[in-house]
Amino acid sequence: MRINNMLTSPVNRLRFDCGHRSSQASFNRLLSDTQQESNTPAIFMYLPTKDTVYSGGIGHQTVYAEYTSYSTEEDPVVRIKGQASDGEFDFTCHINDIDPKQASYAEMCALFGHLQKTGQIPPEANSLVHFNVLPHGINTGKVTQKLNYMNEIDKMTTSQMFSQPNQAEAECLLKMYQNFINMKKENPS
Repeated sequence: MRINNMLTSPVNRLRFDCGHRSSQASFNRLLSDTQQESNTPAIFMYLPTKDTVYSGGIGHQTVYAEYTSYSTEEDPVVRIKGQASDGEFDFTCHINDIDPKQASYAEMCALFGHLQKTGQIPPEANSLVHFNVLPHGINTGKVTQKLNYMNEIDKMTTSQMFSQPNQAEAECLLKMYQNFINMKKENPS
C-alpha cells in the first residue's frame, strides 16, 4: 500500500460530545458506539491498589487479583476477577489451596503475584530478561480452565523449540512453584 492510499483510506475515529462528559449515559453511549465501530469487545483493566496481587491479561482476556479484607499472612485469600474468552468471572480462593498441577491461569496469576509480593521469587529471576506467570510459549487457553502448569513448564525446560532465555525462565518458574508446593507439604494448614 502506498502512502497516498493510506491518506485517503477511511479511518475509524472516536467521537463524543464534550458537553456531556460527566454523564454516565454519555459514557455508556460512547462505549457502545466504540464497540460497534471496532467490532471487538471492550477490555477492562483494573488499576492496582495496595491490596493488588496481580493485574494483567492475555489477548482479550484479563485477570485481576487482590487480597480480601480477611486475608492473613498465614492464610492469604484473594478475590480473582476478570474477563475470560467466554465471559466475566469473579471468585475467591485461598492462595494455599492453589495447586500448580491443577490450576487455572487466573489462579496462577494470583499465586505468582502473591509470591512476588512476599519476596519468594528466586534470586536468579533478577538476571532474566522476561519473568512472568508462565514462560512465553505456553498456551493458556481460557484463563479459567484448569491445567497442569507444572508439567507444561517442565516440558519447556528441555524443549529445543524455545530459546535458552525462555528455558532459563521456565527453570526459574519451575523452581519457584515447586518451592511453593514443598512449603505447603511441610506446613499443612
